[in-house]
Amino acid sequence: MQSKPDMADVAAAVPGVTFLDEIGEGGFKVTYRADVNGSIEAAKLARIPVDVNDPDVEKTNRRRLQRELDLLAGCQTPYLVKLGNFAAYDCEIAGYQYVCYSEELVEGGCLRARIQAGHQPDQNELATLGVCLLAAIEELAGKDAIHRDIKPDNVMATQDAGRPFVLLDLGVAFIVGGTNLTMDTQAIPGTRWYIAPEMLELGFRQSLDYRADLYTIGLTMYEYASGVNPFADPGDPPLTTMFRIRHQNPPPLRTLRADLDTGLCALVDQLIKKIPALRPANLPQLIKRMEGYR
Repeated sequence: MQSKPDMADVAAAVPGVTFLDEIGEGGFKVTYRADVNGSIEAAKLARIPVDVNDPDVEKTNRRRLQRELDLLAGCQTPYLVKLGNFAAYDCEIAGYQYVCYSEELVEGGCLRARIQAGHQPDQNELATLGVCLLAAIEELAGKDAIHRDIKPDNVMATQDAGRPFVLLDLGVAFIVGGTNLTMDTQAIPGTRWYIAPEMLELGFRQSLDYRADLYTIGLTMYEYASGVNPFADPGDPPLTTMFRIRHQNPPPLRTLRADLDTGLCALVDQLIKKIPALRPANLPQLIKRMEGYR
């Protein structure tokens, strides 16, 4: 976040929360470990962009945040992060508008940290990751919602056998058939190396569905298994990355993890097909297939 506020200023502006330390940040959010009425939670401080020449900018950003909160509040799956005990609270810090709220603090480490540490999941762990993520998007799809930003940074690995992997951050979620809340229609929501190929097509919002999340689940599994995102080259300019996402087929996962079951590798490869219609689309059957590899 540009011009990130000092934590002391945040504490002064948000009563009822004891901010302990910062644990992460994104483009418009900072996350803190915080004490909320005796419960240790993740307090999120989200900046609300404002344009004095266009009052709709603030309204749109508030609606986007409210959409995220409504989705989290309505989902029952254990594989999505839950809202915490601190309801959305408006505040102003150093002239900027913010909304603070809390989520549960999911203990563990994100997949990105595990990949960077050289961790290689065995077949059971990889298939379990797939089951958890598929179950999460199954519930979102039931609400006509698409996550759009599934990646190793947004998945927590826990020590809880009941929810071994938990999906975070619905900040760029999309509602099928809903109002477009993306102000700049030239911008592509999500993270560059994890964008589904169909989102690079003109007018993609008209045909977008949960199969875009199937792609990012497959790519996340591929990277977690192999340690490699085939499209992530920091030296590539954005247009080169987009060309590769649309046209370059990654090496089959089996060539990088020969110890994994051929069928599981083939299923991951199928999830990252360029054309949505080539990805397996029946979520209950897909979850059952993934469970078979555990």
